[in-house]
Amino acid sequence: MSPDKCKVHDRLAAEAHAVLSKLHEITARQLAVFEAGDRPKFIQYDEELELTVGEKERVIGALRQHDEEHGCQLEPL
Repeated sequence: MSPDKCKVHDRLAAEAHAVLSKLHEITARQLAVFEAGDRPKFIQYDEELELTVGEKERVIGALRQHDEEHGCQLEPL
């Protein structure tokens, strides 16, 4: 079955896209405060990144497991 006909794959792929975008945004903000020397904000973003990386690991793991079990293929969004 192709992934575009699999609602679970589509949902997990959308979640993966969202969390990867969130990682990108937080990393960009952390870089900016790092360059500005704002240590408190840097630490805040570092903690947020840690949580978001965990979220990314869970959703990517779920997507990979689903795709293996269901025969879906990861394709560009």
